[in-house]
Amino acid sequence: MKKFDLNKSLDNNYSVLCQTCKVTTKHKVLTSVNEYGKEPMDDYGDFYQWNNDYEIIQCLGCETVSFRSDHANSEDYDPVDGDYYSNELLYPKRTKESLTAQSFFNVPPNLRRIYKETIESYNSDSLTLCGAGVRALVEGLCMENGITDGEVEQKQKDGTIKKVRKTNLQAKINGLHQKGKITEANADILHEHRFLGNTAVHELSTPNKDDLRLAIEIIENVFDNLYELPEKASQLRFQRLRKSK
Repeated sequence: MKKFDLNKSLDNNYSVLCQTCKVTTKHKVLTSVNEYGKEPMDDYGDFYQWNNDYEIIQCLGCETVSFRSDHANSEDYDPVDGDYYSNELLYPKRTKESLTAQSFFNVPPNLRRIYKETIESYNSDSLTLCGAGVRALVEGLCMENGITDGEVEQKQKDGTIKKVRKTNLQAKINGLHQKGKITEANADILHEHRFLGNTAVHELSTPNKDDLRLAIEIIENVFDNLYELPEKASQLRFQRLRKSK
């Protein structure tokens, strides 16, 4: 038999990790649904009982709203001391190492979408998908800037090095630098992202999470330098000219 109670835990406070504050803070229950019930287990009158709480909670510090569920049943107990325990889940999933997607107002919509999906993959430990997302971001940077090829160094049979134009991702990254879109240092960094993506997509291997975190942070830096800072500089020039009139 299953029953439901509405707002049974309304206004309760919990100490949980805040996805925005990145520390444990007090969260207040805004609304809740409590599901509970029991079913017979055997012919001796024993029952299996369960209790599920579903709650919308809000951080009392930054006011970020998220979801909390807590699940318990009569079989979840410590066989040593007999204490019952429950299983708490938070959504969006979070740890102290979770990343928060930054707000980029001038980055093209497609890149913003892939960026957010890459962050979600990272936070949910879907590291292969995250690595593929990093590669897609590098590909997207080239596409959004009209880069279809670039020069790469190719070793000849006689041992000499010749520069040739190609259309692979390595060449496109070089093309970003050659067209003045990014610095040579940033191009070298994006090549490392390319290797991460190759590991995830072509070799079906799991990239290192620390490497992925660094890759995402560098992508954010490229977004700032390529899209956000030029727009801010343009706004400053406009305001200065307006004041000088």
